[in-house]
This record gives sequence, structure tokens and C-alpha cells, in this order.
Amino acid sequence: MAASRESRPTPPATLAVVRLAILLGALAFGGVAWYVRRQPDWTASPAVNDDAFFFATLGIWATATVGLMILRTRWQRETDPARRTPLMITGWALGEIPALWGGVLYLLGADPQRYLTGLLFLVMAFLLLPLRPARPRG
Repeated sequence: MAASRESRPTPPATLAVVRLAILLGALAFGGVAWYVRRQPDWTASPAVNDDAFFFATLGIWATATVGLMILRTRWQRETDPARRTPLMITGWALGEIPALWGGVLYLLGADPQRYLTGLLFLVMAFLLLPLRPARPRG
């Protein structure tokens, strides 16, 4: 006889630690990129402004946008809190990808706008997939 596995929701404090780790990782990477760029012997990569990087950035932003929309819809429809947790963590990680990509481009020599835009994706992921669902009005 197979043992039934009871699914329990992850405590909000644990999920808050996961969110904080994701955010601090993205901010630390941006901080390292900023520090490295300030070194006197640092030189920008000439390839960072190529069309390939531009189109890769657009692709990453589009994928993150569509992915977050899909995960938000699934998260809203899910009634079991234990099944919402993987959707939230996946969405947060999906929001982190543009921030890290922007950090890579910033480290290579691009303007910081792509990194800052990536951080906005991460914040949007946190807002679209909150730790606790909003209470119904009424």
C-alpha cells in the first residue's frame, strides 16, 4: 500500500526568506558589476552593443512577461496553498532572469538601464505572486 503524502503549505516566513535571497542575489551581482566597472584597468567589451545582445534582451523580457502572466493566472486559479508555492517560486526565479541578464550586460559595458529594467521585472514578479493572496473585498 502506498503511503499518502499530505501536502502542507510552506510557511510565509520561509517564502519571505526565499524572496529575500533572490532579491539580494540580484542586487549583489549588480553591486559587483558596479565595483568591477569602477576599476581603473576595466575596459568595456565592444560586442555588448551588438544586435545579438539586443535581441537576446528582448527575448528574455518577452519570455519573462509571458511566463509571469501564465504563472499569475495559474496561481490565481489554484485554491490549495501548498500547490501555489511552486508557482510562486518559479515566477520569482523567472523575474530574476532579466535582472541577472541585465547585470551581465552591465558588467560587460552596457548602460545600467537594462539591469535596472531587469530589477523592475523582479519587483513585478514579487507583486504579481505575493506571499499571501489578497483578501476578497466585501
